Amino acid sequence: MSGSDPTTLSNADLLREIQALQARAFERYEDAALQAEAAPDRAEAIYARAERETAPWIERANALNAERIARYRRRAARWRQAAIAVAIVGSAVVAWLVATR
Repeated sequence: MSGSDPTTLSNADLLREIQALQARAFERYEDAALQAEAAPDRAEAIYARAERETAPWIERANALNAERIARYRRRAARWRQAAIAVAIVGSAVVAWLVATR
């Protein structure tokens, strides 16, 4: 995991890093569950520690996902604008064809 600015990463790198962070967090929670099962009297402390340890990973994954969503929204807006432009040009061509006949 690079820890670099999410805006400088490619889409593939964003996805790869999000998946790696999720895997690390899930692995940590699984370890905590096993530890809590072995020592039920300390379960609350074990889970609290796991939450503290995974908080930075979750925060980073949320930031990366926010960048992914922003990119998809910008892409959707560009496609929407292109579709509107094509519809306007197409309507103008149809109107011209109707008017010339």
